[in-house]
Amino acid sequence: MPNLIYQNPEATVWFVPAGATQAEDVVFEIDGIASGAGRQSAQWDRGVGATAALYEWTAFVQFATEPVLAETVSIYLKPSGTSASATAHPANDDGTGDAAVSAIDKLNNLQLIGVISVDEAAADIEMVARGVVYTTARAYQVVFWVNGADALTTDENENGFFLTPIPDELQ
Repeated sequence: MPNLIYQNPEATVWFVPAGATQAEDVVFEIDGIASGAGRQSAQWDRGVGATAALYEWTAFVQFATEPVLAETVSIYLKPSGTSASATAHPANDDGTGDAAVSAIDKLNNLQLIGVISVDEAAADIEMVARGVVYTTARAYQVVFWVNGADALTTDENENGFFLTPIPDELQ
């Protein structure tokens, strides 16, 4: 009979630009997102079998120009229902591919999971946020929205997101 529950991290899933040094699992062309704009990743399908519901996430960005303290990048999950297709009712109608977010209102029904807040007014400084999220959707996309006056850098190695599944393991 098990008497301990451990968290046993699985392989990390990377959401980064296709040309980044880190090989992507899911394409997320977030390099160069303009101020007051957003981008969604391609859709990641977790599959039909048993999967973790708890994930540790990390988001990282650099700005193209010197940002203002307290500017933010909001990070969302866009869940879909029972399959990885547009007919599975994704949380907005911006599609299931890597694409620009068509309007700020498209964020209304997404799950806000965190915010990167500018903590140093300097370009070429990596800003990072981390957290955990519990999700049960079969498929979803990651969405970034840049709040403020400064765009993200176009360097495809300096902006990204990754998830590490953390399933429970009984021992």
